[in-house]
Amino acid sequence: MPVHHEAIPVLRSKYAAVQAGFGGEQELDKVFESYAFSMKHGIFHDLSLASSTNFQVDTLFITPWYAVLFEVKNIAGELTVTENPPQMIRVLDSGQVSGFKSPIAQLESNCELFQDWLYSRDLSLPVYGAVVLAYASQRIEVFDTKIPVLFPSAVPTFIRKLPTTSPLLDDETFATLLAQLNSGHRFFIPSPICETYSIRRSDIRTGVICPGCGFIGMEKYMGGWRCLSCEGRSRDAHQQAIRDWFLLFGGGMRNKDCREFLRVDRQQTAHRLLASMDLEVEGAKRNRSYTLKFHMESKKRT
Repeated sequence: MPVHHEAIPVLRSKYAAVQAGFGGEQELDKVFESYAFSMKHGIFHDLSLASSTNFQVDTLFITPWYAVLFEVKNIAGELTVTENPPQMIRVLDSGQVSGFKSPIAQLESNCELFQDWLYSRDLSLPVYGAVVLAYASQRIEVFDTKIPVLFPSAVPTFIRKLPTTSPLLDDETFATLLAQLNSGHRFFIPSPICETYSIRRSDIRTGVICPGCGFIGMEKYMGGWRCLSCEGRSRDAHQQAIRDWFLLFGGGMRNKDCREFLRVDRQQTAHRLLASMDLEVEGAKRNRSYTLKFHMESKKRT
């Protein structure tokens, strides 16, 4: 977009928040990667499932005895979680006040949805939950609740203290459950960026981005793409541009859309580029359109 576009400050703020959240989840990931649990278990990160509605779990730790859902937060400032209304208030050192969804209410909802997900498969396990603050420097005040608030280093101790008498699932059933969790995961499909932030299509610069120098507007030639700035070459730089189109605009991409966004002239060229990618195809000839296949495995450790 133009460097002074009015949406850029909002997008930068959102990007920073997403990066912070991802960094927080990585802190918990490190604990699970370095700690060896003695019981049979599975660990799923960024797991998206469907029950009565879609829901997303930052980290799921599951065993034949119980399941634990972890909600990870990495938010700077003084944090206060209220019960009524269910909200998290953040106060920065500058005095700026912001409101967020309550991680307690979000976690309780996810635990209920996951319990329903298990029931629909004739399975019953105790489901626990904990909010994890990514860094010990974070400050939070929480109302009186049974949901524990932990730092990553305390997670293994929390898990070890959970009751393990006789397992509720035999080995075969537990293996089937792990497979069902993996196959049930669906890649998160965000709302199109332009729709979410009220950005006009005409504000988006078209062209294939050079993976070497970031120049927008690589030139198509017989062997791939040529950068007009650094003279770098790529055989598949168009693939990222096509994925970007779906995330920007959503819906189905037609041959014309592909030609306009990638700046290619010939219909046959656009058809060949689209056909080379693993896309869903709908319609035929002039009515043909392409959409992304949003299905992939969650990051899993067993």
